[in-house]
Amino acid sequence: MGGLFVKIVASLGPSSTDEELVLRMAEAGADGFRTNFAHGDPEVWARRIRAVRAAEKKLDRPLAMIGDLKGPSVRVGPMPEPLQLRAGDRVLVAQALGGNALPTVPVPYPSLFEAAEPGDEILIDDGRIRLLVKDRKGEALECISQDNGSVEAGKNVAIRGKDLDAPLIDERDEMALKFAASEGFDFIGLSYVRNASDVEEVKERLKRLGSDAWVIAKVETLSSLRNLDSIIEASDVVLVARGDLGIRLSLEEVPYYQKIIVEKCLEAGKPVIVATQFLASMVESTTPTRAEVVDVNLAVSQGVDAIMLTNETSVGKNPLEAVKWLKRIIDYTEEKMLANGLERAMTKARSAARDADSCFARGVLELAESMGAKLVLYSAKGRMAAKVAALRPSETVFVGTPSWRVARKLALLWSLHPFKVEAEDYDAGLKEALERCVGKGWVREGDTVVLGYGLRPPEQRIIIKKLATA
Repeated sequence: MGGLFVKIVASLGPSSTDEELVLRMAEAGADGFRTNFAHGDPEVWARRIRAVRAAEKKLDRPLAMIGDLKGPSVRVGPMPEPLQLRAGDRVLVAQALGGNALPTVPVPYPSLFEAAEPGDEILIDDGRIRLLVKDRKGEALECISQDNGSVEAGKNVAIRGKDLDAPLIDERDEMALKFAASEGFDFIGLSYVRNASDVEEVKERLKRLGSDAWVIAKVETLSSLRNLDSIIEASDVVLVARGDLGIRLSLEEVPYYQKIIVEKCLEAGKPVIVATQFLASMVESTTPTRAEVVDVNLAVSQGVDAIMLTNETSVGKNPLEAVKWLKRIIDYTEEKMLANGLERAMTKARSAARDADSCFARGVLELAESMGAKLVLYSAKGRMAAKVAALRPSETVFVGTPSWRVARKLALLWSLHPFKVEAEDYDAGLKEALERCVGKGWVREGDTVVLGYGLRPPEQRIIIKKLATA
């Protein structure tokens, strides 16, 4: 697993599609994996999910699989080869290549040209390339490159401080959704969420496709910040996408909004993931910088459910080392420093537990904590376990479930240690869950154990046991 509390998601890409490497990253602490449907094709995506499922089988441990939709994003169009730029170069941004006197970046989205004005900064590939708009040339934009680098097809495009309009689901995302549903992806990440209706539409599309995947709303646009409360309410999971937030906001604003989003998710009882540039130097280096270590520490201390590595593991030179370092930092933070910071996250999370199910979950959790007991749950659909995780337990919670599908979703939630059990009813499931915990050494002789299941109207049940000592 990742840390005791905070989980690890590793993005898969050209650097990390190999089945053996995926297994080693899972052994090193990855609890879930992500593939970006904006890149690659179904053959590539299928290899990746096969690698994850193979690792899961070998380790007998649930591993979550996330598929990110491109969403209503604006991207560089097809190019025969990357365009190399140097700072100061004049470059044209046009809807298509061909017939232009200047080197051209194709962006086949009219909304870009409707929104852009002289003085605007066009940002490509999370701002790695910045193009300053100088003038309009007919239907195109004449720009000056502010950076050295290359522009590649498929990279995201934005205008600093502005949102651009694009279809929520285009043909590529429709194809990706059908693929994800047929292959049993556990989570679908929706990029560039603008409002709650975007989330609801994807949920409805998944339902029609027969998928029970949870929808992750990626907060990365100005519109998503304006509609944050309703987006959190509509979503199954929220992701703080710092890469795109950082090109729509001033960089110094990003930590503030990360804190706001995480705290709102804690109060709403929704899982929250933070992503982008945690260990960015490890794309090239074998060790992180000191500032990156502090960044990870801060996210853990804020009480996030999971930290996601992106370029570090998808295109970086050291994907396995990046996972190992993230695990190492999380472990140390949880052991030495989280005890002092957990109270704030716990208070926010538990003060918002008002509905009957959440209050029941809180009662079970606080009973176990007050007795210094291990908490073992049986959760057929994952709802009880998710409610407990949302309250930010101070110890690992062991969760038996009869479904790999449920176990994979729970694998990314704070403090949960899910595993599959064979059981036909709740009482048998609870018994099997305890036996598995004893067999694995997670619960030992002399331990007091609180066993619980819930959210099965009209019954909810708690059992307290003290295991006999020899």
